[in-house]
Amino acid sequence: MTTHEETRSEADERTLVDRRSCLKAAASGVALALTGATSAAAAGGDYDVIEVPAGQTHTITLGDGDTLENTLIDISARNAKFQISARGSGWEVRNLGIRGNWDETTKAEPFIVSGDGVIDNYYFADGATGETYPNGPTGIYVANDHSGTIEINNVNIQDLPDNAIYGSSPGDLPQHSLGAGGGGDVIITNSYAADCVSSSFRVGTDGSRVENCVSVGSDCGFWGFYNAPKVVDCDFSDSELGDIRVGDGQWQDDATPRLENVRYETEVIHSGSIDGSSAGSPQRTSPEEVAGVPRSAEEAASGGGSDGTSPSSDGSADNDGDEGEDDTEPEEHLLAFVTEPDARFAGYEFSADGAVEFTDAPYESPSGGRIEGGTYDAADFIEEADDGTIRAGGVTGGGHGDAFTVVGPVTSIDVDQPEAMWIELDGEELSVEAVLEATAVGEGSQ
Repeated sequence: MTTHEETRSEADERTLVDRRSCLKAAASGVALALTGATSAAAAGGDYDVIEVPAGQTHTITLGDGDTLENTLIDISARNAKFQISARGSGWEVRNLGIRGNWDETTKAEPFIVSGDGVIDNYYFADGATGETYPNGPTGIYVANDHSGTIEINNVNIQDLPDNAIYGSSPGDLPQHSLGAGGGGDVIITNSYAADCVSSSFRVGTDGSRVENCVSVGSDCGFWGFYNAPKVVDCDFSDSELGDIRVGDGQWQDDATPRLENVRYETEVIHSGSIDGSSAGSPQRTSPEEVAGVPRSAEEAASGGGSDGTSPSSDGSADNDGDEGEDDTEPEEHLLAFVTEPDARFAGYEFSADGAVEFTDAPYESPSGGRIEGGTYDAADFIEEADDGTIRAGGVTGGGHGDAFTVVGPVTSIDVDQPEAMWIELDGEELSVEAVLEATAVGEGSQ
């Protein structure tokens, strides 16, 4: 692999594409295939497949509240490409797989984001033809003007001639040719990157964080470009320049990344310092060892991921055998979806790793709503998915809601009217992220 340190002129080339309407992914989450691609439902109806013809680019533009989900984009044809732009508030990209090698060798930013949004379960790891920077695509690029919070979870990005996740631009300095960055945060969790030129995970604001991630064989595993981003519970190894990289030779701005339980071997400091030190030799090196990371485009599009392993304090990694299993009993929680009085047809859906039942008694919401347990209609459901997890959901409105008892972790939640519906766990209003964290085995409620 040829290593590369990005120059100022190359950084200046990064800019957001214009919003276009080649394909609009509406808030319903249904992707509409238009000119330049063919679309077909996968076997079993788990996800949509968009096949991009040779020499064409399939474009997707997301704005406020838009959702793209359960989609596989096939770029196997010669010089077939995709372009996704997600900007605004409340956009979501969930369960997206890219199938095929990116064989165009010009510099590209095929996935550009800013604002307040979520990327969850994304696969872009079939590689690229270009082997040297900048002869090909970035995995995910966070725009200079980003001023909100972008949460990136369970992604698998490999073998690109550019950064896997380029998230430092919001920290750009005023003297930067693009101007001062928007200062937004980038939260990267439970993700895997390998063999990417420049870096795997690159961030540059104080509120940014890389947590429970693994990088192998990139120029650097983590690059703290500006300020004091945080790195927690990660494994970085076999990097060409340094597993941890700090600051930048171009702008000479000090950076001080903060490390907690990070396992790595090498480091390179351009300007600044490291707050912390290695917690030992890296333990995880494959996507299978990071829970939830998709291992193929098909697995990503259908919402699947790896079981993962948990690094232990003695330098080994626990597996699925009897030894090292977590004996913590899962807790029972009351999960409720409550609506504003003027809400109509507010849909929701969630998944859990344990038993789920409708409540059989009225539930008084602390926010004032009364949820009649057991009064569910045909739109409400509880079912077992093919992977053994439990899916549940429904439709409600008019100041009412639905409530469930859930035993074990809640693994995902989707709400289609977040402005009119909120979530309560054990009587406390919480964000989606807080519910997932609070129900994780051993965590307990908040």
